[in-house]
Amino acid sequence: MLEALIASIGYSGGIIADKIILSRHRIPVMRFIPLLFIWLAVITGLFLAKWGSVNTDTLYSPANLVLFVLMILAAVAWNILYYRGVQKENLAEFELIMLLTPLATIIFAGIFLPAERNASAFAAGLIASLALVASRFRRHHVRLSRVAKQSMLAMIFMSLESIFIKELLEVFSPVALYFVRTTVLAVVFLLLYRPKLLAFSPTAFALTIISAVFGVVQMVLKFYGFQNVGIVETTMILLLGPFFVYIFSYFYFHERLYKRDVAALAAIVVSILYVEFWK
Repeated sequence: MLEALIASIGYSGGIIADKIILSRHRIPVMRFIPLLFIWLAVITGLFLAKWGSVNTDTLYSPANLVLFVLMILAAVAWNILYYRGVQKENLAEFELIMLLTPLATIIFAGIFLPAERNASAFAAGLIASLALVASRFRRHHVRLSRVAKQSMLAMIFMSLESIFIKELLEVFSPVALYFVRTTVLAVVFLLLYRPKLLAFSPTAFALTIISAVFGVVQMVLKFYGFQNVGIVETTMILLLGPFFVYIFSYFYFHERLYKRDVAALAAIVVSILYVEFWK
């Protein structure tokens, strides 16, 4: 539980840093993503000696190779679509779409992973996810812009990737899997975009490193959560992350914060406590 809770803080810090880089500093996505993934791989690589391990007996099985390729394809797709959304969408609007990710992830986990089919945890996860979405949903959200539709696709690919990650954690330790994933993605984005990596202001360059630190915290600890307590419980705890974003957006971007957010937070906390202590 502690890993997922800290990961939720990493999530909020990362998306705030990304929003500042892409919107305030107007760094093109094609330049930002490759640099970010280089730093993600470098920072994760610092922990390989102590926490990186791979089961070489099963690494090259056809099933695991297919899962790895699917993970990379899903990660490339959602990262491109995700950062376009961060740059072009209002932070609160973008967050609403991303809030569907936990709901989709929990549903996909229940469909594809028999070990995740705990009825109590599944029901609590659905309730918590729906409470969070309901707290931010407005009628005008039914009319989706082109960018919003792309963000919806990012959400679907992100949810599917979690299923592939869960299966691959039988082969890789969380640190090793995230290092390999980010290294491959860094190479893919460098070849795809061929960016000018030094064409950053010092502030934007520093914020990219900060974003990478938050990203490593979020993703590696999320992987540990998937490995230790499962996708459904980890995803529920990660639902707390958006509330850190809401609070920050209230003070920094002067976006409104509503009482229904508090009600949704209460529903999520009760659901988490139920799964952790009373299920």
